[in-house]
Amino acid sequence: MRKYLCILSGLLFLFVGSAFAETSKQYVGKYGVSVTGKRYRKNMRHLLLAEFLKGDKIKVFHKYGFTPHRLRYSAAGVRTERWKYLEEGLEFVFDADDNLIEKREIPIEKRRAGIY
Repeated sequence: MRKYLCILSGLLFLFVGSAFAETSKQYVGKYGVSVTGKRYRKNMRHLLLAEFLKGDKIKVFHKYGFTPHRLRYSAAGVRTERWKYLEEGLEFVFDADDNLIEKREIPIEKRRAGIY
C-alpha cells in the first residue's frame, strides 16, 4: 500500500507541476523571468547579440562570426567600437550608429594547438 501511495503522489506531483509550467509559459516570455548568475548573463548576451545588431555590424557578424575581442569606448563625446578578428588578421571600427568607419589589417595571431 505504501508503495502505491508513493507512486501516486509522485505522478500527481509531475502532472500538477507540468500543468503550472504550461500556464506560466504564457506570461514568462521568450527568455525566462530573470537572469541569474554571471555565466548565464554572459551566455545570454552572446546568444542575443545578433538580434540587436544593425547596419554594418550585422554584415560583419554574419561574414566573420562572433568575436570576444570587442572594445567600446567614448572619447571627447564620440563613441566607437572596435572588433578584432585575430585569426583572420582584421580589425573593424564602428561609430555610434553601427556604421563601418575603418577596416584595418592587423598581424595574424597564430595559436599553438597545445594552449587552447
